[in-house]
This record gives sequence, structure tokens and C-alpha cells, in this order.
Amino acid sequence: STTPSVHLFHGDAGLWAMKARHRRHQLQISPTPTSTGNCEAGVPRLSWYDQEYQVLLVDPPRAGLDDNVCRMVIEGPFQHVIYISCGKDALLRDLKVLDCSFELVDCTLIDLFPRTDAIESLVHLRRRKQN
Repeated sequence: STTPSVHLFHGDAGLWAMKARHRRHQLQISPTPTSTGNCEAGVPRLSWYDQEYQVLLVDPPRAGLDDNVCRMVIEGPFQHVIYISCGKDALLRDLKVLDCSFELVDCTLIDLFPRTDAIESLVHLRRRKQN
């Protein structure tokens, strides 16, 4: 199948995606295959580790990724991580943790809230090639 798979975790983005999935169902649009899990309690209950997900999108709160999610990113099958951040200190900390397995490909700063000091960062990480 050429349809991409999407993995959803509970939280703001997960809730939005689940509502979008429900809306697609109401409109009888062919849905993108999805699975859901909850990272807050540690490793998700689903066996997504056995799946071939290539890209992980994370949009953590200002505090950044917790240790469980960092471990999931490093140990998971993901070749790319798209990291959306509103907390520059947490982003810097998380990038240092993920640096063992991922390299920075690109970074974009987005001013979504003009006339405030809030800046969103959009970071693309790619898994380092093993020697």
C-alpha cells in the first residue's frame, strides 16, 4: 500500500488527529491507517516497535520531551523526526540527548505570535548512518 501510516499519541495533537479521522469517516473519505497509544505512562501499550514507521512528529509542551519519549525516539524504527518546539531551552536539551542517534537536517523559526517573544521552532532530524 502507498498510503502512509500515522501513529497518534494522546495529547493535543493526538486529539486533533483523532477528530480529523472521525470527520473523514463522516464524510466517507478513505482514512489513512492510524494507531493510537499513550506515551505519558512510558512505552506505549501497542506493539508499534514492530512497525516500519519512518517519520515521527513530536510537538511536546514547553518542558520538552520526557525520558520515556526520548528513549522511544532513539530505540524506535524512525528514520526522521519532525520536532515542533515552543521551548528553546528544552529543545536544546532534547537535541543533545537525541544527537547520539540523529543529525540535524534543517531548522526553521516561525513567528506565529507577532509582537510577543514566543517563537516556534520546526526541526528536521535524520537518523545517523551506522558505521
